[in-house]
Amino acid sequence: MRHPMIILAFSLVLLASSVSSAQHPRETNSRVVRIGLANGSEAEAIMATELWSLLRTHDVEPWIVTRKVLIDEEQIPHSHPVLTIHTRHMGEELELLSTFVHEQLHWLEDEPWLGDFQAAMTDFKELFPSVPSSTDGGARDNQSTYRHLLVCDMELQALTTLVGRTAARETLSQATHYEWIYDKVLNDPRIREVALRHKFNVSEGVPSQ
Repeated sequence: MRHPMIILAFSLVLLASSVSSAQHPRETNSRVVRIGLANGSEAEAIMATELWSLLRTHDVEPWIVTRKVLIDEEQIPHSHPVLTIHTRHMGEELELLSTFVHEQLHWLEDEPWLGDFQAAMTDFKELFPSVPSSTDGGARDNQSTYRHLLVCDMELQALTTLVGRTAARETLSQATHYEWIYDKVLNDPRIREVALRHKFNVSEGVPSQ
């Protein structure tokens, strides 16, 4: 079964002396981000090194919720149960940074932020009773599209702090997925209004509860 294999591979990589990212987990304010490889491929090892470098050069600590990261060339990025990143953005620093922050911010769908997150989604449903399908720039279903309106706005907030407004907006405007969602986040001020109304001001980090 795939899930136990991922966890096993992750545990093995953390112990393997041949993988530099596992030898020296990234320290962030004396806490550790551990990077594992799902399949142990060369591409995954390169991506782990690039992520390691990114964590050294950008202070992402304020937006870190989960500290276990898996590189899996066979999976699309996702946040749960282990934050997973694919190898598509090899050599693309800002896209990798954006993806890492995006998946971290999905963890704000959990407690203690869950109630506020759901309230924001309700507001988005009222603003946009009809949303596009995934083939037209939405997410995989309506609920996911509403979730991503909030997550992608928080991604823009965090990325703006990390790399500046121009680079952040340019990076998200070039996304080849969630095009309708990112267009709303970049151009419709009501998205930010909803985020701030429900205390999702993450420009300086994950909100405390």
